[in-house]
Amino acid sequence: MHPCLRNAAPAIVLAALLLPIDSHAVNLVPNDSFESFTSCPVSFSNMTDCVSWFAPTTGTSDYYNACTSGPNTPDVPNNNFGVQAARTGVAYAGFILYSSAADYREYVETPLSSPLIANVTYTVKFYVNLADIANRSIDRIGAYLSVGPVGPIGNYAPLAFTPQIESPANVYLTDTVNWMLISGTYTAAGGEDHITIGNFHDDATINFQLGPGNWPGGTNYFIDDVSVEVVAQVDQACCLPDGTCNVMTQGECQLAGGSPLGVGSTCDPNPCGATATRGGTWGRLKTLYR
Repeated sequence: MHPCLRNAAPAIVLAALLLPIDSHAVNLVPNDSFESFTSCPVSFSNMTDCVSWFAPTTGTSDYYNACTSGPNTPDVPNNNFGVQAARTGVAYAGFILYSSAADYREYVETPLSSPLIANVTYTVKFYVNLADIANRSIDRIGAYLSVGPVGPIGNYAPLAFTPQIESPANVYLTDTVNWMLISGTYTAAGGEDHITIGNFHDDATINFQLGPGNWPGGTNYFIDDVSVEVVAQVDQACCLPDGTCNVMTQGECQLAGGSPLGVGSTCDPNPCGATATRGGTWGRLKTLYR
């Protein structure tokens, strides 16, 4: 819930929820492009330098920023893994998603600015770029939304969670020049307040192909511009509890106890089925027709 609504009267909250949501939705990911830092990074394995973000396991994810420079520093755009400008601003993060070390994985995690609301649909997006020196590219990079943090976990093994958002299998993320979008929609169970991003597949199930470089450590990706936003509310068909159909927004439908049928759906013909027949007794019918 938006902070301004937490102490509002129920009627005000209801009215606010019924209003159309601005197409410029609020991003619930703080420091979404990794620009803010507690200290300018001068070495790798340093996610604690980045405001809000952290590594949930002992995997040593990296924070890059143009505020630093020189050899063996996490500089932007020139660093040990190649040359890559930030998609937004002058910073990004990086992680090893497949390694020559057995089942070694790195992740980045951050709390959301407010928990997700049950039955509301969100768009989750982030951008990745394959490091120039990577000797492998992989196909599935995902985001897992959780109630509470997934860490700290005292190892670097693949996290045993199923990401709600994940890039498609067998579509390899190979671009070392442009930022590649990974996105999807997620209908919240309610209360999810952290997002963790990485490769959730172990060595036995991972798909990879040869990459552009020959780095013996495996593969490394950069990540920038992470967002979790409410899907813009638009009119669609809604099946109400009495079997009737009405055109309204998803939020209005859910507040009325109905089931939204998705963007573009209509009520002609009625997709919700016939209205339930009311039962009655013979005695009651006799009183109606005296």
